[in-house]
Amino acid sequence: MNLPAKIQKAVRRFLPFLLLTLAAGGAQAEWLAIGRTENFRVYLEQQSLERNGEFVLTIQLMDFVTAQWVDAQTVVSSIITRVEYDCTQPRLRTLFLEAFTEQMGAGRRLSAEKIPNPEWEAVKPGSNNENIQKMVCKK
Repeated sequence: MNLPAKIQKAVRRFLPFLLLTLAAGGAQAEWLAIGRTENFRVYLEQQSLERNGEFVLTIQLMDFVTAQWVDAQTVVSSIITRVEYDCTQPRLRTLFLEAFTEQMGAGRRLSAEKIPNPEWEAVKPGSNNENIQKMVCKK
């Protein structure tokens, strides 16, 4: 199932602040709180970091403060994403995302989507993503 357009738009709109990713098969993730906005909290799964040269793959979680209604019967409370950071430039790209009915990646998985040909996006100064990039790109 593809992620509904409303949620795709929300993820793209909040991308400069958020990002969260793919939970390891049934394993309980240990989330590190990174930041928050009035709409959501951002977490990073530190144990899942994968470095490949100057690139780092992360799993991140966006936990909505209030449920996001997709339609009259479908609510999204959290999104987990797989995000790649470029440690040579302030940029990132989202590779995969999953939407869940409950907070902290719990409940029923509503959708899972691999992003085809993900584009690089700028990491904005002062954003949660900048904090994550600084943390994961430390040598």
